[in-house]
Amino acid sequence: MNPIYSDIETLIAKQFAGEISPDEAMLVAHWLEDSAQNRAYYDQLYRLWEMAPQARPTAPFQFNTEAALTKVKTQVKTAPVPANTWKVFLPYAAAAAAAAAAAIALLVVAAWWLHGPSDTAVTQLATLPTEIQTHQLPDGSTVTLNRNSGLSTQSGFNQKERRIALRGEAYFEVKPDREKPFVVSVEELSVTVLGTAFNVDNNTNPNRVLVSVTHGKVAVSARQQTIYLTADQQAVYDKSSGTLALLAPEQQDPNAVAYKNKVFQFNATPLIDVVAALNKAYGVQIVLKGQQLQTCPLTARYNNLGLDRVLELIAASFSIKAEKQADGTYALSGNGCEE
Repeated sequence: MNPIYSDIETLIAKQFAGEISPDEAMLVAHWLEDSAQNRAYYDQLYRLWEMAPQARPTAPFQFNTEAALTKVKTQVKTAPVPANTWKVFLPYAAAAAAAAAAAIALLVVAAWWLHGPSDTAVTQLATLPTEIQTHQLPDGSTVTLNRNSGLSTQSGFNQKERRIALRGEAYFEVKPDREKPFVVSVEELSVTVLGTAFNVDNNTNPNRVLVSVTHGKVAVSARQQTIYLTADQQAVYDKSSGTLALLAPEQQDPNAVAYKNKVFQFNATPLIDVVAALNKAYGVQIVLKGQQLQTCPLTARYNNLGLDRVLELIAASFSIKAEKQADGTYALSGNGCEE
């Protein structure tokens, strides 16, 4: 790597920690302009920076900071350096502030996760509050991360087992492998499968974990309790009481994976609950103007429609008005609902 960018992870870490000087910030800006690859790498580090405190592995992860940093520096590719860049480069001060030092350590770990060897690497994925991402895991399984969520594979993933630590919500489509169980951990709850599709939600209600199975079979375990779920079944774990329970059909959330497939099923569902489901699935804020609207019962099914069309249909169902506000939020207003 060109020596001018030899400390780029350090400078990025200082920028995230708010410890960067104007000249150092200019150097980072030059580096970002050099190539699309640099920008993509920066964005990956930013996502990890945002999510790492909540999404790092539950088991201790040992790493050699110097070795990791050396490896990252040899792998980040950059374009030729502009001739005037030397004028704005300032060497990194030896006595960095404590916040910057912590940031550097975190970015070194993040970079190691991104560039570690494929057979033992810890895969770290994270999403911002404004995005949903789908990724293929090292074993060929697929995961869709909902907004503001993150996961990490454990060291040795896909050797004897496929273990993942999850924060937030994700939908998994697991590649079958009877010799290597696929295990998703959310704090003290774990979901074990061989090959299936299921959703784990610890975002909607942080005091509980909802597991929904699309097809196949999973074992949900917590505190020496185990429940086996098959297609179209759900179980909920209550963190405060430590209880794990199978939900009856009438207790289930039919829209548990609507954030992924945008398929909604409402059966005399109060409009306040309909709005909550839409807010989660589309990542928006819809408000009801008028308390009388909250209990309006909606029975409808929407298959992969845009939000504007869904709101248009809801408004027509109750003879009310749906409007997008100047601040980007949506409002449903009217005198009431017609049954």
